[in-house]
Amino acid sequence: MLIALDLGTTSCRAILFDLHGQVLAQASRTYPLATPHPGFAEQDPAELIAAAEAVVPEAIARAGVEPGQVLGLSLSTHMHSLLLVGPGGEFLTPVITWADGRSAPQAEAMRARPDWLDLYQRNGCPPHAMYPLYKLQWLQAHQPGLVQRAVKVTGIKEVLLHRWSGEWATDYSVGTASGLVNLHRLAWDEWALELAGVRPDQLPPLCEPTRSLPLTSGRVGLRSGTPIIVGAGDGLLSSLGSGAIEPGVLAAMVGTSGALRAPVSRPTPDPQGRLWCYYLAKERWILGGALNNGGIALRWFRDTFYPGEPEYDRPLADAATAPVGSHSLLLLPYFAGERSPGFNSLARAVWFGLGLEHTRADMARSVLEAVAYRLYSVLGPIEEVVGPAREIRATGGFARSDFWLQICADLFGRPLTVPAQTEGSALGALALGLVGLGLADDLSAVHRLVQPGRRLEPDLANHEHYAELYALYQQVSQSLQPHFRTLAQLRSGKDVTP
Repeated sequence: MLIALDLGTTSCRAILFDLHGQVLAQASRTYPLATPHPGFAEQDPAELIAAAEAVVPEAIARAGVEPGQVLGLSLSTHMHSLLLVGPGGEFLTPVITWADGRSAPQAEAMRARPDWLDLYQRNGCPPHAMYPLYKLQWLQAHQPGLVQRAVKVTGIKEVLLHRWSGEWATDYSVGTASGLVNLHRLAWDEWALELAGVRPDQLPPLCEPTRSLPLTSGRVGLRSGTPIIVGAGDGLLSSLGSGAIEPGVLAAMVGTSGALRAPVSRPTPDPQGRLWCYYLAKERWILGGALNNGGIALRWFRDTFYPGEPEYDRPLADAATAPVGSHSLLLLPYFAGERSPGFNSLARAVWFGLGLEHTRADMARSVLEAVAYRLYSVLGPIEEVVGPAREIRATGGFARSDFWLQICADLFGRPLTVPAQTEGSALGALALGLVGLGLADDLSAVHRLVQPGRRLEPDLANHEHYAELYALYQQVSQSLQPHFRTLAQLRSGKDVTP
């Protein structure tokens, strides 16, 4: 058996699998996402470490197996995090997460340069505050000398690996999602490091996601010497865990954030810089677009309009009573800025068309439709680059709601399929682990782990209505983009400049 450790944005799970992908036991812990200032999104690294070191032995105990029966521990972690480690092993910063938007001015300054597409063609990362490259620029501007003090400029996964094996390592997947790696050479990029003000010796060595390191610590309850598979970023592993690794098969994911991803066989940056491109494995890359606002938008709506409601049953049930299009109510769901395809960290949410006739149910449905519109806005650029999608597989939390999936199928005008397994990133980590341990030849082994599930067919009449609303949604969104900077200036009381 093998353990997949899935360290996400708001929770950590350890899932014990057998070698056929069946779940034997699991354990989880949650932790907060702190927002001490507008635009900040941080985590205490000690809380993440404590969660990871608690769930692994708990999963083993729940399964009632001996630690020596576990062949390996494979890691999946959230992407784009930044953490500075000092000379004594102390943390010089909190974990600055993907959702942190403080470096939006630095990203905008790069996008204003005439050569920004040249950098993008090297690193596959459109200028955006989520990337560690721009977080480092912000630290250089606001906390001078801090980056220079760090012995390691890294993320939470690398810290776990070092804590458990004594070695530093960054896999190519997480590395290419930092903005600091050259896609074509799979090496730290000199231009990007110069922009970030980072020395090569401050960065861990880059390696394949399937590399294994021997466990030397007793902190996770496994036998000494147990292989730790370095693993990859959770978003890419979600695609792998759905089996969406063949040409024409896309993965649509909505969890806290969201994404639409397509497999490609080589680095394939978008000529217009609307999409990102990250490494998964040899001759397996992922081209896609991510949303800042997926389930986090629904969570905000639930917490605000259904105070005290712990689950999503009521808002989803209410949404189901509203008509297609929510009585022509459109939500631009930019609660935490936005990423693909426009990459505007300063964007904020807007309800358009709200009138006295609208109900809470209309607003609830408009949230679900808004996330679907955002996924659809990524589909167009992907198909321009790689050609038409023949299948879209749904993963993440929204895959538990047939109602939400039907909205997406209707808007897309094409079927959605849902794999029988819902583990996503953890199942992808299992597939990486099998390859890393020599139990599978390559990642195509994931197809024997992923079982077919249900299929939702689109309602073409609904699709026509959504097409009209989507055209208006695009016009409204584009017309408001210039005004988000003015709003940010008013909110902060000062000019938003680097």
